[in-house]
Amino acid sequence: MRKLDSVVSDLEARGLKFRLSASLRLGYVADVLFKKEKIIVLDTRNADPFAVRKLTAAGYRVFVIPEGKLTDEEVQGFCDEVEGVVRR
Repeated sequence: MRKLDSVVSDLEARGLKFRLSASLRLGYVADVLFKKEKIIVLDTRNADPFAVRKLTAAGYRVFVIPEGKLTDEEVQGFCDEVEGVVRR
């Protein structure tokens, strides 16, 4: 299973509401978008530093899925961090 799929499955299991592959007015596609909270999750392949800076400057909170193979615990830890910000 791809990292993004694992993260999406974990976020869905937590009951969080989000959109997948959402086009943004800035010309980017967010892999996962929490529209109301202005939070974006990007897969490593879509997270070039310029895009992250531009999205952050536009007011989005950007989370990038870490590179490399992730264990289930690492996926859960990443999702814990995202959930903590979403539920504030």
